[in-house]
Amino acid sequence: MVKIRLMRVGKRRQPSYRVVVADARSPRDGRIIESIGHYHPRQEPSEIVIDSDRAVHWLQRGAQPSEAVRKLLRISGAWSVFTGEAQPEPSAAPAPARRRATPAASVAETPEAPEGEEPAELPEAVDQQGAAPDASSEESP
Repeated sequence: MVKIRLMRVGKRRQPSYRVVVADARSPRDGRIIESIGHYHPRQEPSEIVIDSDRAVHWLQRGAQPSEAVRKLLRISGAWSVFTGEAQPEPSAAPAPARRRATPAASVAETPEAPEGEEPAELPEAVDQQGAAPDASSEESP
């Protein structure tokens, strides 16, 4: 079986990888059939260069990508060419940071009414037992 996988190169504690096509029985850094790209994760942003034509060629002939290589192929766009899917567009805006509401902020805020309408009334006060006061228990003037 032929696999598309990463081959580690580079110095100690400074890894970089080649994207290679190799026999599944050969060791990680052993004999390869063809090198189709490289991946440098320590650069900011990480550098991914994959020859899309050669990657699609090997995928069409039954080469099985590893999980890491499959992710790299999706990022580079070669996977969408192989499967015929639409390539996802990179988002220009970063994802908004998650914020947690504090109890004080959630109590202080009141719901806003749309323009032209009066604001909705807040629920009646709740006594210490958790039940709303009855209308019959109120004293009449």
